[in-house]
Amino acid sequence: MTDPTPAAAPTPASSGIPFVTDLGRVVRVLFSPTAVFEEQQARPTWFLPWLVIALMAVGVGLTTLPYTDRMMELGMAARGAAGQPVPPSVKTFTRIATMAGAPIAFLILALISAGIMWVTLMLTGAKVRYRGLLSAAVFSLSTGVIAVALSAIVLRLRGAPAEAIRNMQDARVSLGADLLIPADATVSPFLRALLGGLGPIQIWGLIITAIGVMVLEKQDKGSAWMAALASYVVLLIVGGLLAGLGGS
Repeated sequence: MTDPTPAAAPTPASSGIPFVTDLGRVVRVLFSPTAVFEEQQARPTWFLPWLVIALMAVGVGLTTLPYTDRMMELGMAARGAAGQPVPPSVKTFTRIATMAGAPIAFLILALISAGIMWVTLMLTGAKVRYRGLLSAAVFSLSTGVIAVALSAIVLRLRGAPAEAIRNMQDARVSLGADLLIPADATVSPFLRALLGGLGPIQIWGLIITAIGVMVLEKQDKGSAWMAALASYVVLLIVGGLLAGLGGS
């Protein structure tokens, strides 16, 4: 008697429309990262997921335009033009720049993150695909949309733009460990940025990245976490240095 032929593994459900499929993946990766990455082991994807995440970020940004206008008013006041209306051309340009800023920043972060992970793993002798690492980095950015959305919610809960943002510091909504710093404490912009990068949402993204490296590039848990942590730490330090330069 011969053994029955084993049943083929079920194919992941797909709408047949790439954009819609990746939209579902961007949402699902927050709760089922392993399953999402297993669906694309052969051909990791990154462009459409990034596009989905970018559009989500822009959508959230549109809800905060009144607060963007308020920041422009404060910028005018800092330059000695308090009470004067913001020129329409300046307002239009700033709005466009603000809307495009998050998608471009997300893409740059993903490219750099994948590069750091690629170098880290290559130094250990591992054979990995940059495309797979980029896919893991891009999908982890879905937590960034959550951070942007929560920041928008916090601003709205504070009240109208003039009440919510009384100075430029009020425009910065933190969701990290810097919330533990006493209000009257003097902390360098570098340290504040480092602490701001240590929070549950950032750790959530780190976990997704590590799982993506494990599944897409078939790395063991130690190597995957080493690569993900190397990227996280380097970007955290670079962000702190940039914040320090801006603060000075």
